[in-house]
Amino acid sequence: MSSLLPDTANPATLLSKRFRPNQIPDLTGRVALVTGGSAGIGYWDAAALAQHNATVHIVSANPQHGKDAEESINQALKQSGSKGSLKWHQLDMMHLKDVNEWSKRFAKEVDRLDILIANAGIGQAPFGMTDDGLERHFEVNNLAHFVIVLRLLDVMKKTAETAPPATVRIVTQSSEMHRFSPSDRFTSKEEINREDDGVRLYGRTKVGLIVFAAELARRKLADTAKPILAISVHPGMVDTEVQNAWGESYGPIGTVIDKLSRLGGKSAEEGAEASLWAATSTDINEQNWKEYQGKYYTEPYGKPDQETEHAKDQGVANNFWKLCSDLTEEILGERLE
Repeated sequence: MSSLLPDTANPATLLSKRFRPNQIPDLTGRVALVTGGSAGIGYWDAAALAQHNATVHIVSANPQHGKDAEESINQALKQSGSKGSLKWHQLDMMHLKDVNEWSKRFAKEVDRLDILIANAGIGQAPFGMTDDGLERHFEVNNLAHFVIVLRLLDVMKKTAETAPPATVRIVTQSSEMHRFSPSDRFTSKEEINREDDGVRLYGRTKVGLIVFAAELARRKLADTAKPILAISVHPGMVDTEVQNAWGESYGPIGTVIDKLSRLGGKSAEEGAEASLWAATSTDINEQNWKEYQGKYYTEPYGKPDQETEHAKDQGVANNFWKLCSDLTEEILGERLE
């Protein structure tokens, strides 16, 4: 009788479709990269992939978080008998030259890359500028991932030649918070650097991650010999550290919002289900992968194309890609596109 009861009491999870860890296939021989994998959703993405025998790499800026994640996950893997492993790499994604150099180095270090989950991000924190002269939400959440993915794409294409069809995948961690984005169209650095509140800046980057996945599919993956999927997902309302910024941005009112959202929110482990579904589900396969390519999903097994009209705007998508390319040329001295 107990097996008929739900395995969670969280309202947000009960109302969502699920993709549980036992639905992840055996990932022996596969290699994954999770950005921001030392805490929150990214930690559980990385742990689940490694538990199912993948070789997992994570990047994060905080040395203590990174070392703790590496130690705790590898210890759990050893205890469970999993053949997976996890390695932490220190990387501050607010410095684009460091991101670029690390990505080029990593591409030479690995002989394959089956899964890339673009998860790292600054949450709903106040406006701030990086040393590169860019608004920090945009640089970390969007531009750094633009560089990482494009630098690693050749390794993923090589991997796809021998991997099981439609199993090489790029997943961007977007959010329904994209609905709070301003009507910005990614037209210029000046527009990106205009001061605004943290929720809107965060929301804008989540639009960016939706259009980035769609444009990857359209510009870079349409003519690959073997399919590589790019999918964006919403993890649900999740109780993670990124929500701490409500208090930072909005003071006492924000603190109340933060507490209320945590009462009804998913755990970080449950929040990882959408990205794990997009990254590993065998229900996305050689026969139907084109139905998922470039799409945004608000839950595992969800209905696609539910993003805002702003996030569907091809002009916005074109501007996003051009702005990212322009900024790589300006900061790195090399145009990535």
